[in-house]
Amino acid sequence: MTAAPGPAALHRYALYGLTLHSNRAMPGLPPARSAEDVVEVDFAGPTQPPPDTPPFWTTGFETLWHVAADAWLLAYRAAGIQGHHWTLRYDGGERVTVRWDSDVLLADIPAVLQGPGIAASLHLRGVPLLHGCVVEVDGRAILIMGAPGTGKSTTAAALVRAGFALVSDDLAAIAWSGPDAIVHAGYPRLRLFADSAVASGWDPALLSRTFTTPLLGDKRSLDLDPGDFRADPLPLRAIYILQPRGAGGSDPVLTAVERGAAWGVLAQNVYALRFLDAGRRFRCVRDCVAIAARVPLRRIQAADGLGALPRLAEILALDARAVS
Repeated sequence: MTAAPGPAALHRYALYGLTLHSNRAMPGLPPARSAEDVVEVDFAGPTQPPPDTPPFWTTGFETLWHVAADAWLLAYRAAGIQGHHWTLRYDGGERVTVRWDSDVLLADIPAVLQGPGIAASLHLRGVPLLHGCVVEVDGRAILIMGAPGTGKSTTAAALVRAGFALVSDDLAAIAWSGPDAIVHAGYPRLRLFADSAVASGWDPALLSRTFTTPLLGDKRSLDLDPGDFRADPLPLRAIYILQPRGAGGSDPVLTAVERGAAWGVLAQNVYALRFLDAGRRFRCVRDCVAIAARVPLRRIQAADGLGALPRLAEILALDARAVS
């Protein structure tokens, strides 16, 4: 869909195949490359009273309301930030209205928008989303997934250090080009814990915190050079599922996931699945079946220890190049 930017949209960015028009700067995002698939991001000012209806779900920190058929309200309330909170309202996947109750939150809102904040808009637009990191290998993309703590971003950082380009960190937005699944680019930045940065060859003391508020996590942001980031959408060559790391120093072991089981693995790794009602979850299952029918999945068991990262990156690249 093509839309003209609003008069207050002073900043234009590209993210996951979307063109963001924002009335406030969002550092770390690449500049817009087209005027299509526009999402208006309106930093509108103070928060308003929440709906008086029960939420769709809540964790205490995150609360989601379905306020209309294609309108959601997502509220973040962090007791550790002096009780402050902010809200994101989504209208039809084409507009995000951001409100906050204290300017102390403004520094962290763009970083939230780059992940779960924009995921709701993508879900509303019917874009399949998978949780993982995407790296380019010889002109095509590989997607690295796994349970929390298995090292998705750490493995992606090792591949970047080995000379491959990042496509997206943490979120894979999938589209179709004929029979091929393609992946849209995210932003030229990796979010790493300090020990992962050290293992990948970067000094964490030189990296900025991803979030200024400690409650939101202790990852650091590694801003990549232009040559280390691929902004173009790429065909998806293979998907790798990181397993919990094993003891010993043996080479990583890869095993194929059978096609009949592959869609279930993907369904367990949908990004921000919590945002979806029953109808949209059913659509996600169909998307996972379609992706699994076209893209091979492999489980990969690597040795424990960050010192094993270079060999893991080497094996992944060798295997990806062998995929037909």
